[in-house]
Amino acid sequence: KPMVAFTFDDGAVGTSESSTSIRIQNALTKNGFHATFFYVGGWIRNNQAEVLRAYNSGFEIGNHTQSHANLSGQSSSKVTQEIGQCKSLLNQIIGGTGDFLVRPPYLAVDANFSGNAGVPLINCGIDTRDWNNASKDQIVNKLKSAMQDGSLRNQVVLMHETYETTASAMEELLPYMKSQGWQVVSVSELFKANNKQLNAGGVYNAAK
Repeated sequence: KPMVAFTFDDGAVGTSESSTSIRIQNALTKNGFHATFFYVGGWIRNNQAEVLRAYNSGFEIGNHTQSHANLSGQSSSKVTQEIGQCKSLLNQIIGGTGDFLVRPPYLAVDANFSGNAGVPLINCGIDTRDWNNASKDQIVNKLKSAMQDGSLRNQVVLMHETYETTASAMEELLPYMKSQGWQVVSVSELFKANNKQLNAGGVYNAAK
């Protein structure tokens, strides 16, 4: 089956059933899909329950740094601090001790960032531009077009859990993708299924 990794940045939003984050989680679960959610440590605040809910639902938890600062051009200590603080908080929430994939804020990576990250860095092969006011239909149509021309296969897709348009797009698109025989998976699942290694400091856009 054709496969793609969906990723959602900038949580946590909250656990209300009407919140965009939970609508996205529910749409994924309803269709038997997984995804990766990249959380900003400083933005989790009182919404730690959302992270735990995502983890318990089988979604991959990712690190989007502590403060969402652009780490390109920053010192080595700033890079390790931003990743380390968010890592500690995420592990505290889910009761773990491990590392997490990192989504670089603004997709900005330089040699110092990659050299000090200590974990794989996940950018994207397809940007839905939901952050740039893409409408629900624009998001859906962009992904459907990529399905149809084959360019969506094995890509990492960038989205955000913070937008109404994104939640509505997932509620419409995911059942269609399932009906077309597609699999939506987490980043780690995508790379494992394609026998591709994720290496510390590497920057990845697709499992190709």
